[in-house]
Amino acid sequence: MRRIVLATAVAVVLLLGSSASREPDELALVRVLGVDGVSPVVLTAVCGGHDQGDVSRGGCVREDFAQALKDLPWAGEKRKEELSLTSVSYLLVGRDIELEKVLEEVLRSQELGAASTVWLADGSVEQLLSSCEDPASGLSLLVRQGTDAPTAAKTLAALRTDGQVTLPLLGIGENGPELLGEQEWRRVA
Repeated sequence: MRRIVLATAVAVVLLLGSSASREPDELALVRVLGVDGVSPVVLTAVCGGHDQGDVSRGGCVREDFAQALKDLPWAGEKRKEELSLTSVSYLLVGRDIELEKVLEEVLRSQELGAASTVWLADGSVEQLLSSCEDPASGLSLLVRQGTDAPTAAKTLAALRTDGQVTLPLLGIGENGPELLGEQEWRRVA
């Protein structure tokens, strides 16, 4: 009986110790996800903002989008912060990506949603996102002002059915992302 109690106590201590070492101190909700490049792929994440408290950031560079998505949760600026992709509202893409492949991965992802809107950056997405404190608030303001950005699902559907999609084009403004107009993205044959 004594051995069973001792074995149970050891198992409980080991289980508690292993789960505590994997649990992050904080969970940061990614609101804006930026994608640059093909190989390597550069992901830039901006968390918080838009009434969600302090803005924090993270990013990673990997050989492909799927691997970058897998590693991003542990690539925050704060050491014990996990980046959660369950709240991504805005997907900013650069001109140098394989949009269809990225959108396929977004739709396959259990965390990312098909409802995140897709925006095109005029230049580096990473630079655009680092140029402003709270890009989610800036993008939310653009939406409230009438800017229509298609969802990830609608963007992929338009590329597959029509061979093209119109995306809002963003540049770096004084107070965050600035709408420059719209641009057609054509499907690569």
